Parts: sequence; structure tokens; C-alpha cells
Amino acid sequence: MKNQSFVGKWGEQTSDLGWTAVPIALLFLQGKLKISPIEMNVLINLLMHWWKLDQLPYPSQDAIAYRIGVSKRTIQRAVAKLESLKIINVVANPRGSPVFRGRNAYDLSPLVKLLDEMSMELRNDLEKKKKKKKMILMGEDKAK
Repeated sequence: MKNQSFVGKWGEQTSDLGWTAVPIALLFLQGKLKISPIEMNVLINLLMHWWKLDQLPYPSQDAIAYRIGVSKRTIQRAVAKLESLKIINVVANPRGSPVFRGRNAYDLSPLVKLLDEMSMELRNDLEKKKKKKKMILMGEDKAK
């Protein structure tokens, strides 16, 4: 059996660059939350910069745009949409700030709350689908 660790799966060079934890619930609920693929990519980039619970991530929009391969304006629209969906809160910072240097910080607590609230229903839906699939495979699902 091959090594199942992160390094075993992705290789040493890739692993040395790091990794980002993404809740499975976010992936399953993307459509229900009305998050477009670009907005999802922006969220993943924000998650990449959220290292500590009590410190808001503050990546530059230019950096996110470069990584995704889109314009800064596309990132601005995606951030505005995520904010309008009440998935994130944008915290503006002054240019003179020694830490933020004018970059926005992004409060992801609305996303955390949404996912927590929606996860029980998601779990129930997934269990129902699993049971239905099992019934079909066992031939117990008669024509309905």
C-alpha cells in the first residue's frame, strides 16, 4: 500500500509549499450558498491566508488575481458578491497601517456560522442518499 500521508499523495516538493484545510461542507454546499467557481476560488485563497483563529486574513487582491489568472476587478466583484451573500465581511484598513498597508482584511466568521448551521441538514441529506443508493444496489428499490 502506498503512503497515504499528504507527502505520500502529493510528493515532497509540492508538500513543502504547504496545504490549506477546506471544509468538505463548503464543497458540498457551494451551489446552495450560490457561490460561483470564481468566488469559490477567492474563498480558498482567503482560507489559505487564515492561519490563526483570532487573526483575519488579508491577502492582496492583486495576489489573488495573479494566482487565479483573472483581473483584479474580477476579484473585487467576487469579494463584493461574497459580502452581499453574507458569506464574508470585508474590513477596510488604512494605507498607513504597518500590518495591513491598506489591504482589506476578511472576516470569515459568517461562513463558519453558515456552514455550522447547514451541516446537520447536509449530513442528513447525505445519509438519505447513501441509504437510497444502498437500497438500489440491493434491488430493494421497487418501481415507484
